[in-house]
Amino acid sequence: MTAPTPSLNDLASQARLLLRAHLHARHFRKGSLLWREGETSGLLVAITTGRVKIYRLLPTGRAVTLFLFGPGDLFGFLPFLDGSPYPAHAQAIEDVEAEVLPRSALLQALAADPGLAGALIALLGRRLREAMDLIQSLSTPGAPSRVAAALLALVPDEPEHAPVVRLPVTAQEFAGAIGIAPETFSRALKHLEEAGIVSREGLGRYRVLDPERLKQAAAPPVD
Repeated sequence: MTAPTPSLNDLASQARLLLRAHLHARHFRKGSLLWREGETSGLLVAITTGRVKIYRLLPTGRAVTLFLFGPGDLFGFLPFLDGSPYPAHAQAIEDVEAEVLPRSALLQALAADPGLAGALIALLGRRLREAMDLIQSLSTPGAPSRVAAALLALVPDEPEHAPVVRLPVTAQEFAGAIGIAPETFSRALKHLEEAGIVSREGLGRYRVLDPERLKQAAAPPVD
């Protein structure tokens, strides 16, 4: 029987466990930059609370969000493995509590424990696969399920009745992070509202009226 494939969270947890003796706590205030595009020094970051966005600036000056990282995510080590600069900016969009490891300490940890390199490469590989899946999904009509899944990911593990979720970035940035156009994002949200699954509570805030139906809506469409 084939063993189940580890999830992205499982791989991040495994790498964090191997790094536990090397990590130290750090706080990032909302709005602060963890690093800038083009920098080679930086940090491996394991988030405990809060969220970080990874974004690039277009020649027009417009920011495009590429990833949103939250509690449990581990990231920021790519330049340490391939020697290239960071390909994007990283900014705390909430106050962030994290465990971090600077470049020099990570290189020492990799030399002391070769198994750590394998864990980080496995994590990168899974993230690459998810990026490829996202690229493929851009050409398929799966926007409503992606929006539902994205909202579901914002619901607390032990939610209160009809919890309110807040988009961690603007609707335009959030849409870009999940791989759909802002107009498509708005239409999907309107569909969820008309179905009585969520209700708009204000700018970027939505009350989840029916968590079970939101889970059903988050299921990928069947061909």
